[in-house]
Amino acid sequence: GYINYLFRHLKSVCAKELEMYGVSLPDNVKIPRIPLAEAQRIVLEKYGRKSPRGGLDAEGEKLFSEYMKKEHGTDFVFLTKYPASKRPMYTMPDPDDPELTESFDLIYKGLEITTGSQRIHDYEMLRKNIEKFGLSPDSFGFYLESFRYGMPPHGGFAIGLERLTMKLLDLDNIREAAFFPRDIKRLEP
Repeated sequence: GYINYLFRHLKSVCAKELEMYGVSLPDNVKIPRIPLAEAQRIVLEKYGRKSPRGGLDAEGEKLFSEYMKKEHGTDFVFLTKYPASKRPMYTMPDPDDPELTESFDLIYKGLEITTGSQRIHDYEMLRKNIEKFGLSPDSFGFYLESFRYGMPPHGGFAIGLERLTMKLLDLDNIREAAFFPRDIKRLEP
């Protein structure tokens, strides 16, 4: 829903700028959800590229995006079911396979622009997961305290607005999408 809302908003507020960049946004984006393991299998079978454990590397994301565009006509794909070992300790395990998680990456035109997940909301489950990660629950006392009294199911995500802007406008470098770009020799505009 967010991507469709964003695209509608951009088309109404930034039509002149989109035209200046030659960008035409679709009216309705449908985003398929593909488990990570399936995406890794496709990248291996179709492109002969083995993925690193627990994800796709940058080249794998590009190749899988090419596949999704060609086979499904979409620039977007949600990769789901990441391994628990590759996600933070607060990420909800998959109820059908506790080695996987209820998490995702949103890939757009070959680049991950968003990562998110359902979070563990049960105090005991969260405490045990902290221990499973080899961490001490005592080190997370302040964080755990609010869960002790009850926490509703919840989730979170972080969108890379500069990454999204770069891909929306088909820019070559993320520095072109950053308001205050920085590099090795310069921190100020």
